Amino acid sequence: MPKNRIIPALNAVLTAGQLRKRYITALSLIALLTILSQIVVQHLIADQTSDSRVVNIAGRQRMLSQKITKNAFYVANAQATESATSYRQQLAETLELWKRSHQGLLHGDTELGLPGKNSVEVIALYNRIDPHHQAIIAATRNLLATSAQAQPVDQDIQSIREHESSFLQGMDEIVFRYDQEAKRKLDVARWVELALMVLTLLVLALEALFIFSPVTRRIRQDMLALEQKEEDMRHLFSVSPTALLLVDNKNLTILDANQKTAELTGVTVRQLAGSHLQTYLDDTFDANRLFLEKIINNESLNDYEIILLTVQNTVTNALVSVRQIRFAGREVLVLGMTNISDLKKAHAALEHFATFDEMTGLLNRRAGLMILQNSMARCKRDRRSLTLCFADLDGLKTTNDRFGHSEGDWLLRKTAEVLSTSIRAGDVAMRLGGDEFLLIFHDCEKEAVSRLLARIEDRIVAIGIQEHKPFAMGISLGVTDFNPEHHSTLEEFIADADEHMYKMKQQRKRFVVPNDAGDLSPP
Repeated sequence: MPKNRIIPALNAVLTAGQLRKRYITALSLIALLTILSQIVVQHLIADQTSDSRVVNIAGRQRMLSQKITKNAFYVANAQATESATSYRQQLAETLELWKRSHQGLLHGDTELGLPGKNSVEVIALYNRIDPHHQAIIAATRNLLATSAQAQPVDQDIQSIREHESSFLQGMDEIVFRYDQEAKRKLDVARWVELALMVLTLLVLALEALFIFSPVTRRIRQDMLALEQKEEDMRHLFSVSPTALLLVDNKNLTILDANQKTAELTGVTVRQLAGSHLQTYLDDTFDANRLFLEKIINNESLNDYEIILLTVQNTVTNALVSVRQIRFAGREVLVLGMTNISDLKKAHAALEHFATFDEMTGLLNRRAGLMILQNSMARCKRDRRSLTLCFADLDGLKTTNDRFGHSEGDWLLRKTAEVLSTSIRAGDVAMRLGGDEFLLIFHDCEKEAVSRLLARIEDRIVAIGIQEHKPFAMGISLGVTDFNPEHHSTLEEFIADADEHMYKMKQQRKRFVVPNDAGDLSPP
């Protein structure tokens, strides 16, 4: 391409799509070259390992052949039968290893790590020493076949010594040849690796020329435009006492925000710009989903309540107003938001204190009786079973008088904890007042209720023992099933359960005696 055509092409500001394609192409080439380099390196490592193993085994053949000669000499000159037998065994083992290594070098052996891939030159060298190899094997076998009492054949000893010299000379040439071929393969691999490195550097240079340079110009152009927009927005947002967002009304991308919005969402102004509005509006909330639908339809909203999701995954309630304006040549949305989470929290706290008992965390009298009233009405309508248990904590007044109200408060909280954790998920535990509690069981068979109440009694007694308290812990329980004919009112239902509890308490008093501390406990 002529030089005057290259320069305009480089100076042209490319679109985001064109830059993306070029970047993907460059990354693909670099990845391919990296993979090829790794393949070459791994292949080189494998070859070096294999070549090193071959050279070591070939060198070991020299040592083994010398060991065969030495052991053969020892066999010939051994006087004691035991020594001769030991040398014969060593000679046999050495011969087998020598033969196997020789065959592995020629044809490969997986266990020895020998590939058996030899060049024509190496095969020719092996053919030259093969007669000496076979002669040593034959002489050694003949020597081993001679009985320990018989005189060894001198010709075998002489044959081994004569052929050993030629075998060693040939193995020297083979080892030298192996070493030369290994170095040659290493040189080739280095040149290939160098070529791949040069090619990779070339690709990086082209990437810098055709990708990074246009990207730099594109960024510079966008920064100039952004600086102008920021200057306009700075005057607009700086005077606002509320959180403001500038949002693209087509794709709901946040274009800009002020510091108030950053404080509200927990992220910086820079992080807000360019992100999607839905990132901070969890659409699992109906209010947020309806809000997004309304602004997509270009509806103007005033004081619409939404739930913002902060970067710490906490939620913030806010009132938002939306207006559509024209800014920087396009239609955008301006969102003004006010944090109302503190008001919501205060309202929730009031609701909590109106529903739960502050001391025990159970439902208070008002909320619990409301649930019991609704349960009675449902049982009348659906003919379902309902069981009420009146629970009276034993010895609370004595504990307060003798050991202080802190111990009495601990006793109340522990009892409430046992009650709430012992019942089923659909059942209800409430504090009626003072040391009195109610347990409401929905659709629970009598046997199951008995098991639950027995567990409650056992756990309360066990806690007193485990905590080594100076007072005995116990609870009196009275159970009654709801009967619409006998329990026409809420008060009658509770009074019936209270009466059963009182009878149980009186029965228990007949079988308890005062202990040393003056408390009532089982004898």
